Amino acid sequence: MIIRQRLPMISTFRCSILFVGLLSACQIADAQRSFVSFDKVTIDEELRGGYGVEVADMDGDGLTDIIALATNPAQFVWYKNPGWEKYTISTVAQRNIDSAPLDIDKDGDMDIVLASEFALGESTTGGLVHWLENPGNPTVNQEWDMHYIDEMPTSHRIKWGDINGDGEMELVNLPIIGEGASAPLYDVDLRLKAYPIPPALDVDSWPAIVIDQSLQLAHGLAIHDWEGNGRDDLVTASFDGVHLFQLATRGVNVAKTQLGAGKQDAERPQIGSSEVDVGFMGGQTPYITTVEPWHGNQVVVYEQGDSGSLWERRVIDTGLSNGHGLLTADLDNDGNDEIIAGGRSEPYKLAIFRHGPTDDSWQRINLDDDNVAVSGLAIEDLNGDGYLDIVAIGSGTRNVVYYENAGP
Repeated sequence: MIIRQRLPMISTFRCSILFVGLLSACQIADAQRSFVSFDKVTIDEELRGGYGVEVADMDGDGLTDIIALATNPAQFVWYKNPGWEKYTISTVAQRNIDSAPLDIDKDGDMDIVLASEFALGESTTGGLVHWLENPGNPTVNQEWDMHYIDEMPTSHRIKWGDINGDGEMELVNLPIIGEGASAPLYDVDLRLKAYPIPPALDVDSWPAIVIDQSLQLAHGLAIHDWEGNGRDDLVTASFDGVHLFQLATRGVNVAKTQLGAGKQDAERPQIGSSEVDVGFMGGQTPYITTVEPWHGNQVVVYEQGDSGSLWERRVIDTGLSNGHGLLTADLDNDGNDEIIAGGRSEPYKLAIFRHGPTDDSWQRINLDDDNVAVSGLAIEDLNGDGYLDIVAIGSGTRNVVYYENAGP
């Protein structure tokens, strides 16, 4: 049953100067009125163990659909836009953890890569990666053929990007920990790998390149063209903070640059950075946002300072519980990216953080309280109205929720 409701937008403001008085209050009220509103659509209330959510046109009708996966008990499904009917992709895969859609065989329909057999406590086995071939009639055939790519224990984040600038997508695979690592230290380096799509897809496995072997407990991955040169770069969040990886630059095969230190005033495993994304102010000035520490309570913004130094770390909120979802997007089309973040433990929170229109503060807008245990997020204009919508998957709340951006 699809459940719709209009969400009241409740804002929390932080003022660093108390004597601004009435003027500040009027500016806050104006900012609130000018922001967008959302209609909440609960499209699934029975997805136990939900973990990841993506968006793509799965049936070729020109509409962007929603893809969801659950770890335990395993599910891998998609919901057809606009009625959100639920269809299965696979019942074979178990302990699913992440997915990445792309037309891999270039036959005009959307295939998808799945990372499965995930368990944090099993760092020497599992980590299967397959691509699942769209049958062409995915509302009828609900058991897609699976094709082996690789296996790397604790494969956890998979994304597509043109990381070598050749015009073709490569699959990036970031395991959460190194092989043999164990709690609470997880002090084994992991392998960050990438896979070009092989010319012939009927191979036993995909060839891979190892990009890096220096991170420990890496939970977040963002793909971004850092220098605007047509080549995608990798931004990671790990125990050691935030790093940028660029291929074939500065005279080396892979250039690794630390951008942020992460939270380091505690003992493992409560350190570092957990989720990561890149946002922009005015469409040009970049910032980095993270959840810190690992599965932490803080929403952090990093802003660029002097060349060659770490970016300035700024905690803008401490209200998350088991923070596990983080993205940036320009929700109100004003040229500035907002931060969308949520936690998957009680008290459940999903919030939007908006940069102040007249100062350097961040305004928290509570999108959903106590109704979705955010494990994953996706953002796309699902109804074609020119405003970006938000999709969340709730682990403990067993739901998939679509927040339809209704504009100002």
